Amino acid sequence: MTDYRSGPFRWAILGTGSVSRKFALDLRQLGGAAEIACVASRGPENARRFADTFGGAPVADYEAAAVADVDALYIATPPALHEPHALMGIRAGKAVLVEKPFASDAGAARRIAAEARAQGVFCMEALWTRFQPLAGEIRSLVASGKLGEIRGFDARFMGANRPDSGVSLFDPEQGGALIHRGIYPLSMAHFLLGPVAEMQSMARLGEAGVDEDSVLILRHESGALSTLRASLRAAGPEGATLWGTAGTLHIEGPIWRPTGALLQPVTAAGAPGAPRRLEAFRESHAGQRISHRLGQIRKLVRRSGTRVSAPVAGNGYHYEAQAVMQAVAKRLTEEPRMTLDDSIALVELMDRARALWAPEARS
Repeated sequence: MTDYRSGPFRWAILGTGSVSRKFALDLRQLGGAAEIACVASRGPENARRFADTFGGAPVADYEAAAVADVDALYIATPPALHEPHALMGIRAGKAVLVEKPFASDAGAARRIAAEARAQGVFCMEALWTRFQPLAGEIRSLVASGKLGEIRGFDARFMGANRPDSGVSLFDPEQGGALIHRGIYPLSMAHFLLGPVAEMQSMARLGEAGVDEDSVLILRHESGALSTLRASLRAAGPEGATLWGTAGTLHIEGPIWRPTGALLQPVTAAGAPGAPRRLEAFRESHAGQRISHRLGQIRKLVRRSGTRVSAPVAGNGYHYEAQAVMQAVAKRLTEEPRMTLDDSIALVELMDRARALWAPEARS
């Protein structure tokens, strides 16, 4: 690790929820290179308990954390507070790592980015999956051409939860399947397939007014298509699939922390139009039996391929923390894997999706 100053890189933690706890735990993966210097929360008792568990000093309020002797602010407060807290840190000259969603809407995202650029201060959205080892491996695989021309991406993040407006998932001010879960497949689609030229979206809204199920269909500027699904009420299979003309990549594990992938080569079929005798045989009873057997063989073949493995240490949050620390050491103001333009684009897409959801979508 780089020696960032005379001692370890000092973090201020804003917000003491479950995500902050995971982030704090994962800082330990970096050994003595990072430490928590101070903690701020809406309630001083929350800050004290967090500091007792993970270290650092509880401070009176968020403003005190921004002006403390720290190198960066990790902002994990509710989304409505991301803009004021990010601006507060940036104006204090501190690097900021802002939890997803980067901002409550595209206008707020642009204001954060504009201020960071004007002040020359590092700023990044904490979409941690992009910094995990497998994400880099997959991107390198795409760049190598082994998948051929990328034609599509299919991903989902689904989980069955009981509706409760008292928790953030169903809170009308900060909840919804798209914000909490759909952001992961959306981010990976943008990361792997590039900018989006066109989008369609539908959702089913629950009694609390949030989208409990949402679907996005994207056409990327490259022509590739992405189909993305998120749900708060129904469980679905983990993983994702990247489709190419020369290979198919089956990404294993949850989209927010993938554990491996299987690359299977694709052999393009010949031109259509088989001889009529062959077509007649295929339609016969014997032909159907052979076709069924071949289908079973294909299923066995699909299980084989080239395995891509990149295990995640800890919860996986320390990779993004390390990226921030290295960028600050190099005096960068943005990280190429998660630029401010990327964050703005993702918030714009979520804004556009919400604008497409008709009131009739309510269940």
